[in-house]
Amino acid sequence: MFRPIFWVHDRLTDVSFELGKICLAIILFSYCFEVAARYFFNAPTWWADEAVSYSLCIGCFLVMPRVTRDKGHVAVTFLVDMLSPAKGKPAYWVIYLLCFVACALGFWINLDENIRQVVKDVHLMKVKPIPKYWISVFITYGFGMSALHFLRMLDYRTIKVGHGREEQY
Repeated sequence: MFRPIFWVHDRLTDVSFELGKICLAIILFSYCFEVAARYFFNAPTWWADEAVSYSLCIGCFLVMPRVTRDKGHVAVTFLVDMLSPAKGKPAYWVIYLLCFVACALGFWINLDENIRQVVKDVHLMKVKPIPKYWISVFITYGFGMSALHFLRMLDYRTIKVGHGREEQY
């Protein structure tokens, strides 16, 4: 029943991960261009610092859902892994539930802030001011998509506990 929704969610996660890679390329290019322009041509740019900081924020939250789906986040699981599968499964379920609640709360708080930024026309005060929500909407996106991945992990049938890291869902 939810298979088409899961498929869309996974494809959106994959696309945002690729966009996050582009953000990394923008950071690399901007930083190298700024160093070359500043030290070799004595012509610093006005845009490189902004491109790096915006791309860092956007990129982090674009890759966050993929890291969540792949369980690539930092996790200290040795206590849960030492439990028997009968006790480890409920422990992982509680962990996923707490992670879902934390990400959903982060999504809700950031969505409220995005709405406030739009209503009050809040801008980032840089060399070229832009609406703040153009950047902060990606924070909301990252938390929302990750919350959905944690929600999907709550399917008790798919939780596998064994030696080492817990299996993928």
